[in-house]
Amino acid sequence: MQCLIIGQTAFVLKECKALAERLKNSYHVVFTEKDINGKYPNNVLLNAAVIGKNVIANTKYLDKSVKDYCLNEGYQLIHVNQGYAKCSCAVVSDHALITADRGIYNSLKEYNIEVMLIRQGRVQLKGADYGFIGGASGLDILHGERILYFSGNICAHPDYDMISDFCGKHQTRIYPLTDTELYDIGGMVFC
Repeated sequence: MQCLIIGQTAFVLKECKALAERLKNSYHVVFTEKDINGKYPNNVLLNAAVIGKNVIANTKYLDKSVKDYCLNEGYQLIHVNQGYAKCSCAVVSDHALITADRGIYNSLKEYNIEVMLIRQGRVQLKGADYGFIGGASGLDILHGERILYFSGNICAHPDYDMISDFCGKHQTRIYPLTDTELYDIGGMVFC
């Protein structure tokens, strides 16, 4: 929720100077126009899932710098009512994602995006009833291979077989980072 990477550009909350400093060698850094506020909806300025040339977000709350970039660079903004769009989506490929959010699932039916709906829960998040699959995962491409990392043991998820088949269908390998329960860490950034 502190940064959003689209292509070679990293959008960073203007309060996160240290993060911007770490990203500047790998990305063109753009600071948000608005200040973040700890309360929803002012904490979701950068909470968007990037899948191919699509950016999925509650566009009412997405920072103007991201909207302008998308319009100028040919990315399609897809509005969903979920403010925590990135947290709610595990991106599997340029055309596929996993979510437990039925609203996102229904909103994406008309787009060229394959969406697998899983059951809600089974992801821990301190201070909340449950966390989100997108906050517990991150997609990276390493030596030409897509790898979907999970902060925790995805194999223990009750929908693991479906998740594994779906990822396999999209030539994405699953890699659990620990043997503990899945934990929503807010997503992952790879440089």
